[in-house]
Amino acid sequence: MLIRIVLILLSLSSMYGLGLRIEKKELGSWSKFIPILVFAFFWNFGILPVCVFFSGKLLGVSELAFAAIFLCAASPGGASGGLFVLRAKGNPALGGMLIALLNGANTILTPLIFSIYQGGSGFNFDLFLKLFLIGTFLQGLPLLLGLLSKYFFPKFFDPIAPWVERFSSFCLILSILLLIFQYGEFALSLGWIAWIGASIAVGFSLLPGIFLFNSTKEVRASLSMVSGIRSLSLALLLAELHLKQSETLLTVLMYGTVMYLLSAIAAEFWNGKKKIQI
Repeated sequence: MLIRIVLILLSLSSMYGLGLRIEKKELGSWSKFIPILVFAFFWNFGILPVCVFFSGKLLGVSELAFAAIFLCAASPGGASGGLFVLRAKGNPALGGMLIALLNGANTILTPLIFSIYQGGSGFNFDLFLKLFLIGTFLQGLPLLLGLLSKYFFPKFFDPIAPWVERFSSFCLILSILLLIFQYGEFALSLGWIAWIGASIAVGFSLLPGIFLFNSTKEVRASLSMVSGIRSLSLALLLAELHLKQSETLLTVLMYGTVMYLLSAIAAEFWNGKKKIQI
């Protein structure tokens, strides 16, 4: 229960903090990001799930653990990606648009992709409605409130932005520690093949920024960090609804631990690079 509360606070604060960092001029130039958004869409809902599928089969990850890893790989749009975008010195406006796009699409596409993986049927309206409401209240509204605060009351909220980011960082560290403390012993019992499979999946998800050779460091960092952070709440919900196995739930939580640790390293990599145009 505690881990869910912390993850909710992480989602709310990271999206609100991202909204506080978006400048008016960045919103006015949103059309230049359309090719990036299209690339991110196909990467997260097409290329990445396919790569993770074949890598998991080659490694020989157990069926239940691999189902959870694949489910995480097919669940982009994690709200805590906003915190990593800021940490990596990415573009807040692009980060917000990427999270909004992926989170909006995952309400339909993630259940559909996972249904195809399981050999099931397709669209479920009740599930879509539930996911839509979760995404709206945990991601969309906090981002919108951050934008409105920045737009109408910049003198008051600009000094608050660093404190919101510090709170998000605290929630992130606490969530990692809780995951390790509560589930570490059980997660280790999954075996090293499952950990390696999850690490490879996370590594794939962090890659897209390196392919945008003609983009700025801020754009590349934003794409990599948003793609690297998956929607754990969505993955856990679908795992509970469709798999109902303790091994799959533990694997999702294990994936989250690996994801946060590797994403933190990747954020420092982007943060430390010089601002260059390749």
